[in-house]
Amino acid sequence: MKRFGLTFGAFDFAVTPAGQWVMFECNPAGQWAWIQDRTGLPICAAIADLLAEGLI
Repeated sequence: MKRFGLTFGAFDFAVTPAGQWVMFECNPAGQWAWIQDRTGLPICAAIADLLAEGLI
């Protein structure tokens, strides 16, 4: 992410039947709200803080 200047990325992975992890892509505009809804983690607030601080 640093190499591409990204602050956020949604990574897509799969696990093969043999248990090997394979990365498909990093989406810089990926969805994250479902994670916040399921976990209660304050992702929206954290992104808002980064925006307010001019970091993204």
